[in-house]
Amino acid sequence: MLGIAISPGEFTIAAAADRAIASALLLVVAGLLVIQKRSAQQIAVMQQARDESEERLRLFIDYAPVALAMFDRDMRYLALSRRWMTDYGTPRDVIGRSYYEVFPEIPERWKEMHRRGLAGDIVRVEADRFVRATGAEQWLHWEVRPWRVNDGQVGGIVIFTEDITQRKWDEEELRRQRARQEDLAAKLLMAQETERRRLAQDLHDDMTQRIAAVAIDLQSVRPIPPGSEALLVARVHRAGKMVEQIATDLQRLAHQLHPSLLEHVGLEAAVQEHAEEFEGRTRLKTQVVVRNLPAVLSLIRATCLYRVLQESLQNVRKHANASHVLVRLLGTRRGVGLCIYDDGRGFDVMQEVSRGRKGLGLISLQERVGALQGTFRIKAKPGYGTEVHAWLPLDRCEGPMNGGAGT
Repeated sequence: MLGIAISPGEFTIAAAADRAIASALLLVVAGLLVIQKRSAQQIAVMQQARDESEERLRLFIDYAPVALAMFDRDMRYLALSRRWMTDYGTPRDVIGRSYYEVFPEIPERWKEMHRRGLAGDIVRVEADRFVRATGAEQWLHWEVRPWRVNDGQVGGIVIFTEDITQRKWDEEELRRQRARQEDLAAKLLMAQETERRRLAQDLHDDMTQRIAAVAIDLQSVRPIPPGSEALLVARVHRAGKMVEQIATDLQRLAHQLHPSLLEHVGLEAAVQEHAEEFEGRTRLKTQVVVRNLPAVLSLIRATCLYRVLQESLQNVRKHANASHVLVRLLGTRRGVGLCIYDDGRGFDVMQEVSRGRKGLGLISLQERVGALQGTFRIKAKPGYGTEVHAWLPLDRCEGPMNGGAGT
């Protein structure tokens, strides 16, 4: 039998070598474990940082103050803000679905803008009209921006939009109001010229002729024989009566143009005086009720309400065929209201307005009341008379209330 003899010394050396190799292997393994642990910690830190970054991005998108949505290159939803969901009725489960699948009514011009964004362009439109599938009209301000991946390539686009429909409606309403104001201004100028012509005609055809007649009467006075004094006195007396009537009519005309009574004794007295004058001139029974009128009322508000009274009574005289008129002047803590009711024939308000028969006088009153932040309305029905209502708010300096009286 073949055998190999190993001395004790050689065995000791071999065992020592094995132990050295084992120790080295253990050190290598331990080093690898440390490296692996550190790599795992670094990976965990990096993962946490990425998760935190993604959470911040999600929160930013979710609570963005504008409608915002993020898409990949195939226009599939990656993220969207709450505002986007609210403005366009989009559910959150659209993530991963195509934008064009969710909104098949997207116009081709928008798709072209999206393609430009995917090519790297930034595209924006200040105001764009969009008709939804339901037929509803929207106006949008929007912007398309590309987003990029690590290598700089475009990964998709982000769309920012703002619904400016209400603003466009407000702008359109403002344009309509300006057009109405311009039309009203033209009509008021025409009415002013018409009124001037009427005044000139009244002065020329009536006042001037009557004054000329008095002048002729006075100029024809000659010395008379004794015993004819009574005839002369009668002629002079007649001329005096004509002059007195002319003075009265001129005073009435001036009062219509500018009621000085408003400045001197206030709205209540002016209303009472005008109602009495109207009743005496038309023989229409006119009742005035005044309650809680402020002790102090600005001249501009008093004049406005007085003009409403004048125009309303003028319309009663011309159109109502009434037998009784009730004028109410009522104050509250917030304002003063004037109501003129007549028991005449009435009319269909909507029908008259639709036919464009709302007179310049009423249009002027409505604008005058509206300029003082008041309200003006007409309530009427065929066969049931007409009510004209005007209400004006008070300034802080106006008030307190008077008790008022009814007549």
